Amino acid sequence: MCLPKVQAIDFFRLLFEVLGVTVPIFIVIAVGFLLRKRSFLDEKTVTAISKLTYDLGLSTLVFYSIVQNKLSDIFELNILKVSLSTFGVAFLVIFLSIFFTKLDIRTKGALIVTSYRSNMAFVGFPILLYAFGSLATAKASIVIALLLPLNVASTVIIFRVFDRVDDKNGIRPIILDLARDPVIIAVLLGIIFSYFGVGMPAPVEKILDILSSMAVPLALISIGASFRFYNLRKNLKLLFIPALYKLIFLPLVALFFATFVFGLEDLNRDVIVILFGMPLAVATYIQGQKYGSDKEFIASALIVTTLASLITISAWLFVMRLM
Repeated sequence: MCLPKVQAIDFFRLLFEVLGVTVPIFIVIAVGFLLRKRSFLDEKTVTAISKLTYDLGLSTLVFYSIVQNKLSDIFELNILKVSLSTFGVAFLVIFLSIFFTKLDIRTKGALIVTSYRSNMAFVGFPILLYAFGSLATAKASIVIALLLPLNVASTVIIFRVFDRVDDKNGIRPIILDLARDPVIIAVLLGIIFSYFGVGMPAPVEKILDILSSMAVPLALISIGASFRFYNLRKNLKLLFIPALYKLIFLPLVALFFATFVFGLEDLNRDVIVILFGMPLAVATYIQGQKYGSDKEFIASALIVTTLASLITISAWLFVMRLM
């Protein structure tokens, strides 16, 4: 049975609208890979770009997105409830399903982390910004600030347990790092400024606009430049697991809680679902190196989940637009 002509036109219009958001983002990621491949960027430069992007670009984008909106429009308790519920349920399912396998213990730890750790900042912000606007990124900022400590702490614990790392420094350095995290600080400052309605002088607002505008391209370029293909074939059999969990299972759980448990409004629901459908975070590879995990598997998972997410993120955006 053929679709009516009007419906067919609407379908393709919506499809091209979604691809217009996702395809340019992944083309810029490819540019980052080509720059690294052509030796325009080396390891130290990529690390410096990533740090600059996170510490200055993304933190400014987060702060600027929040202060541009009223706190009452941004803060929604049910969004945080959905975020915590999704993280808790997904983490438990992923951990139990992988813990009892007969894999090498280092690979097991890497597999667990790569199955739930999402790149909500570097990929999530650009997607939400171009698909839904600055209000969506402001809402996402609060979610990321909530989940960041959970992601970092759980990753370190898993790497220590599964890779049997003896770290004499304990938990204190982790707490200090989180307390000094630029994005978390930016969220807190943004909430304070937004709550009290503190206005920005025109020159300051222009500076924030310039600094925040560098976040998206630098973030995407740093992701592409971080790709390592040389161990991809070796890990190919297991890589469907983190891809399935991260790109399909997590957003499905988020959609369930957002729609059927907490009944979020459309934009809030869309923000949560898209955030939980992001590929693996680059920071996971850095932490994997630090704690002696299976960094080759993590590097492979970064590539596979990022490339596959072009399809899955487009699909989720399409589904969200239809709901």
